[in-house]
Amino acid sequence: MRKLTATLRGNLGKCATDPGIDSVHDLRTGTRRLQAMVEAILRERDDDTLREPAEEWLDALKKMRRAAAPVRDLDVHRKLLQKLVKYGQGNDDAEAGSVVTSDSPNLIETPEAALPTHPVAHQAEHLDAWLHHARQHNASGLKKRAAKLMSKFDSEADAFESSLAQVPRMRRRPRSAAVVALESFARLVHEMQQLDANNLHDFRKGAKKARYIAESAAEDAHALAVGKALKRLQDDIGDWHDWLVLSDEARAALGDEGKDLIAMLDAERDRHYALSMKTVNRLRGRLLGEWLATSQPHRRISVSAKSAKAGAQNRLSSTS
Repeated sequence: MRKLTATLRGNLGKCATDPGIDSVHDLRTGTRRLQAMVEAILRERDDDTLREPAEEWLDALKKMRRAAAPVRDLDVHRKLLQKLVKYGQGNDDAEAGSVVTSDSPNLIETPEAALPTHPVAHQAEHLDAWLHHARQHNASGLKKRAAKLMSKFDSEADAFESSLAQVPRMRRRPRSAAVVALESFARLVHEMQQLDANNLHDFRKGAKKARYIAESAAEDAHALAVGKALKRLQDDIGDWHDWLVLSDEARAALGDEGKDLIAMLDAERDRHYALSMKTVNRLRGRLLGEWLATSQPHRRISVSAKSAKAGAQNRLSSTS
């Protein structure tokens, strides 16, 4: 936890001076990893003295993540746009965009290149300019917000760590990261049994927490395997959501003048939605199966204990 906190502090400081692509991404990811760890600690050590400082620290992490979110999203969307213009839709139909993949200039890296002649490339250039401007505006806001958050970072982090040090250590053996992550995912599946386009992104955020719990055990092969499966699920849903938002941004930026590009973005959105649902259905069954396998021995022990207790009571009754 201290290592994660120190890394997060460094990235927050970078964002307060120059919010580059990597520092913004690492800031957002770092808050997620710490949040997952703090919430896991709260579940494992249910102590009233820990709850208030933990909630304050979680609130601070949320503020950092929300400050970085708009900038990070725009960075991702500009990369997606570049990919679409460079490779089209990945098919051989010239009408669907393969003509865009001819030796056209890289619109993101070299905006000063010659004006594109294909309608989609021309519309993409205008959309990228819109995204770039929005990125600059949000990055300016992030710098100011990060500087304010930085001034309180150490005191908020120290308050949580100090309260954690005062909580008695658990007498029972702590559960493995794999078991805690699988339990977190099983809880998520129980809460969100029916998935569609309206709640799939929220399901992704819940799965991301479980993934970070699994990845916290760097030397546990089982936990790392669980984390890898959760990352695959998270990535596929995330791809769909990024295409979804980029399509909405194209409508806002271009309107009727971007109909060719918007049609391609909508096609990518729909294709990635189908892919993400297929991945979710496959991995959800696999991970739930693993959770049942890890929790089943505890259930058998519990049942055996109850049976033994009932037998002992029956023997006492017959003796008396």
